[in-house]
Amino acid sequence: MSGLIYLIDNTLDGQGASPRELRAVLSRMREGVEILTEPYHSVSLKRVNSLSPTHIILSGQSHPWTKYSAESLAGVFEVIKKARQPILGVCGGHQQIALVYGAPVDLMERLEPGEGYEGARRERGYFPVENSGTGIFKDLPEQITVWHSHCDEVKQLPKGFRRTASNEACSIQAMEHTQRPLFGVQFHPELFDDAHPDGQQVLRNFLAM
Repeated sequence: MSGLIYLIDNTLDGQGASPRELRAVLSRMREGVEILTEPYHSVSLKRVNSLSPTHIILSGQSHPWTKYSAESLAGVFEVIKKARQPILGVCGGHQQIALVYGAPVDLMERLEPGEGYEGARRERGYFPVENSGTGIFKDLPEQITVWHSHCDEVKQLPKGFRRTASNEACSIQAMEHTQRPLFGVQFHPELFDDAHPDGQQVLRNFLAM
């Protein structure tokens, strides 16, 4: 099997685990496929066009989006808007897609006074999610159980997108663009185990596009 998967590391200074966990799982799932990981601030549409990856994955982030400068995000935002390849945003990458298309992203809830994620409600662990059974949820039951680890959420569905998954804690657990192969999931499909295997099928469905 040949090809290139372009994995965009959305963490500040590589501090978060999301890109490492994604890379490890993708390496096991797609032996022989090159996986190139690059930091979000180095990304550009020109770079993507020169690499011609088969798929693009946006990792989770490590800090609130207010810690990221608009200038540093400009390149990856352009890729989200214009790249022809299938794109999957995971957790923070899902929120990143929403921001590009003008939808608000904010804390799920602040439980105590604090800055950033301090005192914020966090959804962490395996939780059920209701899904559409289409697109990246093909061949999955209507309710799946997947790993979550987030304080922020997409507050409003961006224009041009449809909601494809939700649960009580977070109403926009997944979304997809109506015209492009552009997908976002608030949960972490790369974190699965024998008792909770559904995330792996989500990734398989995406990589089959």
